[in-house]
Amino acid sequence: MKLLVIGNPIKHSKSPTIHNCWLKRHKLQVVYEKKLIKKDELYSIVELVKSKKIIGFNVTLPFKESIIEHLDTLHSSAEQSMAVNTVYLDKKNRITGANTDGIGFMEYLMKDLGIKIKNKNFYIIGAGGAALGIISTLVKFNPSKIEIINRTKRKAIELAKRFSNSKVTFIVGDWEKMMPEKDRDIIINTTSFGMMAGEKINLDKKNLTKNTLIFDIIYEPRQTEFLKDFSREGYQTFNGIGMLIRQAATAFNFWFEKNEISNHDVKVIQKILK
Repeated sequence: MKLLVIGNPIKHSKSPTIHNCWLKRHKLQVVYEKKLIKKDELYSIVELVKSKKIIGFNVTLPFKESIIEHLDTLHSSAEQSMAVNTVYLDKKNRITGANTDGIGFMEYLMKDLGIKIKNKNFYIIGAGGAALGIISTLVKFNPSKIEIINRTKRKAIELAKRFSNSKVTFIVGDWEKMMPEKDRDIIINTTSFGMMAGEKINLDKKNLTKNTLIFDIIYEPRQTEFLKDFSREGYQTFNGIGMLIRQAATAFNFWFEKNEISNHDVKVIQKILK
């Protein structure tokens, strides 16, 4: 049997390395492969799950939202964010979409880095599928404030409105004047901007202290220009490898309920992907 990760681009994906390691460790006769697709191929991929020709698949850019129309139902992890990165067949044989991005990022912060989320102030760059997934989980851990910056401001406003019922204070900033306040504890780039050489996010640091933690969910390259820029000035920076591993663990557990990924399994992959 097979598992897939679909996207466009997809060449950079490390998911096969992660999942094939775990599949081997758990002695499961399954192979995980990456597949470059176009939007009009989404339906046919879903049909492979429905006909049980594949177990399920992961979804990466740019299909995390457009995949939803082809699914039967959404897991609670995807209902609020309306973004999906994991597709599986549930116990009622329904094609189900889950979002493990937010769960993975929070587990990385809390389990691997020991960061407490409550009352922290976040500055999030981007308002796409990854930002949706992260914020929808983040609000459950009672941060104090979340500021969203997006090139298209309307999308940032729409994203903030989705969480208007939460107790978290939301702010929408300006892309042209990217200047976080000094109380921002954690800055996260959730966009794909920075994957290509020469791409740089022009963030003004003058209000920040060195206690601000800098995250970029991109993991290839390991050090984007965004992270390099902060690292040169003495900030603690983190790429997307930790989140990638933790969200993969959550996806694996959706597909194989009896073969849960342990913290030891996570550490094995961390060493492989260093």
